[in-house]
Amino acid sequence: MSLNDRQTLQKFIDQIRWLYEPEFGDFKRKVGLYIQRLEEAEPTLRKGPTGKILDTMKTSALYDPNGDIESTRRKILQLANELAGNSGGQVH
Repeated sequence: MSLNDRQTLQKFIDQIRWLYEPEFGDFKRKVGLYIQRLEEAEPTLRKGPTGKILDTMKTSALYDPNGDIESTRRKILQLANELAGNSGGQVH
């Protein structure tokens, strides 16, 4: 994973970590936007094991949400760290 890739992934993690929306629907929409931006910035993440992690991320947040902001945030951050691990580096 290049330095730019790590920075892009760290930016995504920071955006999710510090995202404050009182309504789950608004939170969900912003998470979807951030996932989309991550995919656009790093198209190689859509392939192989990282593509499956991105799909799980989308499913958890957008297509099969539980309605709880904090548990969804934890799940997305966990998956983002898995993404970093499967891309050859750890991002916290």
